[in-house]
This record gives sequence, structure tokens and C-alpha cells, in this order.
Amino acid sequence: MKKLITWVLIVSFFLVGCGPKQFIPYEPPAVVFEKTPEYVLDLDSIPRPAKIKPIYVDENFKEVPKEEAKFVILAPSEYAKISALLKLAKAYKEIAQEQEVLINTKVSVINSLKEYVALEQMKAKEYRQLWADSENAYRQESYNRKVDRAIYKGTFGAIFLGVILAIVAL
Repeated sequence: MKKLITWVLIVSFFLVGCGPKQFIPYEPPAVVFEKTPEYVLDLDSIPRPAKIKPIYVDENFKEVPKEEAKFVILAPSEYAKISALLKLAKAYKEIAQEQEVLINTKVSVINSLKEYVALEQMKAKEYRQLWADSENAYRQESYNRKVDRAIYKGTFGAIFLGVILAIVAL
């Protein structure tokens, strides 16, 4: 009888002492992006037209050195260079400003997509954690039911064994 009680106690310790194995979901590697820097317009890269060759004159419109000149005269071809230079500069400036807006819009879209991927990763991580918590709770509940059933059956078995021993003893 002592051996039976010892055996039942050892089995019950094993049933009560062991918990269910924890469920750990697969953790995919994180995707990390660097922020794309915004585009900064570099107006220094615009090509410069040929230098203008002015004619320096005095008050009588005679050509003199630059230091003695009162007026600067441009030949029609040189004046055309200035006009072309101004038109070219305005066109380059407009194009560059529009290009900067377009490039920064593209950079903004790229950065927004990177943020979206990061949020999706966070969502997936939270979902996996909730899934793992749910699975662990299910396993714990299943384990608790098994322990309860074992105790229930062990108690009825002990009562049944006691009844049989009582009948045999009478």
C-alpha cells in the first residue's frame, strides 16, 4: 500500500510540476532602410556662356584703358550674348526649380514607402506576438484540463480502490 501511495504521489508531482512547452513563433529578419536624403539643387553646375568683351570708352567715345573709361560699350554681337545669357539663366532656373520639386516629391514618396514597410513590420510583429500569446494560453488551458482530468480520475480511482478494499476487508 505504501508503494502505491508513493507511486501516485510521484506521478502526481510529474503531472502538476510540468507545464506546457511555450510556443515561440518564427521571427523574420527586420527590413531596415536608410532615409533617402532630399535633393538639393546645385546651380553652380549650369554652364556659363563665353565671356563678354566690352569696349571701354571716355566721354568722347574714344577707346581707352579700363581704368580711364567713363562708359562701357557693347558690340551688337556682345549685347546678344547678354540677352541670350539672361534667357538661358531664367530657363535653367525655372527648369531646376521644377526639377527640385519633382525630385523631392519622388524622395518623399520613397521615404513614405519606407515608413509604410516599417509600420507593416511592426504590425506583423504585434500579430505574431498576439498569436503566440493566444497559442500559449491555449496550451496552458489544455494542460490545466489534462491535470484536472488526471486528478479527477486519480481521486475516483482512489475512492474506487478504497471501496474495493473496504468490501474485501468486511
